[in-house]
Amino acid sequence: MRVLRSSRAEFHGKQVYIIRHAQGQHNVSFQFDFDPPLTKVGRQQVKQQHEISKTLGVEVVIVSPLRRTLQTATGLFPGHTNMVAFEDIRETLTESCNLRQPVEDAMKEFSHVDFHLIEIGDDKALARFEELSDAKAFNLDVECNAPETIREIHERCESTLRFIASRPEKKIAIVSHAAFLAEFMEVCQAREQVSRYLDNCEIRMIQFRA
Repeated sequence: MRVLRSSRAEFHGKQVYIIRHAQGQHNVSFQFDFDPPLTKVGRQQVKQQHEISKTLGVEVVIVSPLRRTLQTATGLFPGHTNMVAFEDIRETLTESCNLRQPVEDAMKEFSHVDFHLIEIGDDKALARFEELSDAKAFNLDVECNAPETIREIHERCESTLRFIASRPEKKIAIVSHAAFLAEFMEVCQAREQVSRYLDNCEIRMIQFRA
């Protein structure tokens, strides 16, 4: 597991494990259908990485509300009683695979996850997808009509850091996505000499120091 060090002193004392979701169907088919689940390979990756995740002593798991991240977090931290869905760590809005199911459906499938921070109803990001504006045509492979800007993504990263700072826990897991986590490392000033993108189900640790 790679260890990165951040000079963001305002978060001193926090130990954050950033985790990319395991292999999703969109990673192999290159078809970006709505909110895809993990593949068989992805589920095996989770099983293998659980040997590491169970030793981390994570106090809270902050998870993107997309199906593939929820499945990954559930497998890496089975039975964890402090798992919180957080909208701002979802993947960047580019293709329809990065749209999520209505939160009511996710709550039924992942009843152990706390969804209280996410607004009930359809994904607000549907408004960026012209073809999906009726919030019904989910089984489409389309590109975003109004993709997020880097500034918008960095604002989400800063919002995530504020949320981390507000938490009493010291050891925190973030289960998210490749592009978002790449920008999150930038905002944390924690790139060092490592690949910009995490592999599927890869775990990296960010240590915040004064």
